[in-house]
Amino acid sequence: MYQVVIIGRANVGKSTLFNRLIGRKDNLVHNTPGVTRDRLERDLFWQMPGKNFAIRLVDTGGLGEGRFAAEIEEQVIEALKKANMILFMVNYQDGVLPGDLELFHSLKRKTYAPTKPQHAVTVVNKVDDPKHEDNIADFYTVMLDDLILVSSEHNRGVEDLKGLIMEHATPVEAEPEDLRIPKIALIGRPNVGKSTLMNTLLNEKRMIVSPIAGTTSDAVTFKVSFGDTQYELIDTAGIRRKDKTNQGVEVLSVVRTRQALESADVALFMLDGTQGVTDQDEKISGLIEQAGASIIVVVNKWDTHKGSGFTRTLAETHIREQMGHLHYAPIVYISAKHNQGLQQLPALIVKVLEERRLRVSTKELTDFIQKEAMEHNPAHAKFFYCHQVGSHPPSFVFHVNDPKKIHVTLERTLANSMRRMWGFTGTPIRLMCKEAERRSLPKRMKTA
Repeated sequence: MYQVVIIGRANVGKSTLFNRLIGRKDNLVHNTPGVTRDRLERDLFWQMPGKNFAIRLVDTGGLGEGRFAAEIEEQVIEALKKANMILFMVNYQDGVLPGDLELFHSLKRKTYAPTKPQHAVTVVNKVDDPKHEDNIADFYTVMLDDLILVSSEHNRGVEDLKGLIMEHATPVEAEPEDLRIPKIALIGRPNVGKSTLMNTLLNEKRMIVSPIAGTTSDAVTFKVSFGDTQYELIDTAGIRRKDKTNQGVEVLSVVRTRQALESADVALFMLDGTQGVTDQDEKISGLIEQAGASIIVVVNKWDTHKGSGFTRTLAETHIREQMGHLHYAPIVYISAKHNQGLQQLPALIVKVLEERRLRVSTKELTDFIQKEAMEHNPAHAKFFYCHQVGSHPPSFVFHVNDPKKIHVTLERTLANSMRRMWGFTGTPIRLMCKEAERRSLPKRMKTA
């Protein structure tokens, strides 16, 4: 897999560029320097006519002074050793600073001892206006093998950068699904039983379980096998309401939980069967969907309703009413403490992963969407061709005559039709509408 590492001083826009390249807001972005500390990796599958590329994109913490400077530098050096391409980011608005020059000379000398041939690109970020392109002479003093101008925030030059990466990467025959270990994250409010479920699935007590909410303070990963397939199980800290979150460790643990969620293929979204759906549950469900993870709703402590008359049908009706946007997510009812209802979970995870990985041919998708649009298209938008651009989650581009004619109700109708045709059980679908007459970025991106 071709590894691309983004490095630079703090607050030059590395995380914003990272989010742009992966096509979603996957990393925390803030004006305060030093928000990103750990390495964050995402495996991507990019396509261009006749070629496929498997890219591993790595975001790193900002180099320089600060409380975690030494730890960040250690993480950056480890990432650089494995890099095929380095994106060395500088900030146009700051100019070339001493920290930039120091890092530039280190890269030229390759003091980090790379283990493979590398191509290094100087990325000048925050070139927000075309007129700024005439004032970049100073940045040639820190030019490596290439120099490219971008505005990550305004999405200028990002497609050119993607093209440059693919130009140097080696094409692959297909998306290397067999090389990825699926990641399953346990997500929910504090004390809904995530660690108890983890211990039950692992068949041993690996996590501390306590009635005190917040016992788990970081995302913890273990490998487990269901049948012949190996998975990574990620137990996470519970996400509390913002007004109940203390400063310090708990704030950082929530950030780590979100990062774990955003790397997951499937989220086991746990609800407390004794409390029903809360406002915080609704907010967490939105975070899962925004991250693009597939979702299985797990209602825990279901044993407490034995003999109460509160049936699964009534429970599902309540869940669907409170979280209608998760209409595509299957629901299971368990007791993690007593190991009840878990037998169906492995098979359901396999089914959700299989439908998440489903790829639809361009001809089949185009013919289907054009036919469906004939019946549900009051603005008479024309769909010229449609194709799938990703599968984590399934993402599709519709090339149309005017994206403004694609109303949200039409998108929802098309997404529901696609689910009836191909399934996509438990998985959000991303739909993008792009004007066909010119090469441009998607006008809108919706999860459906």
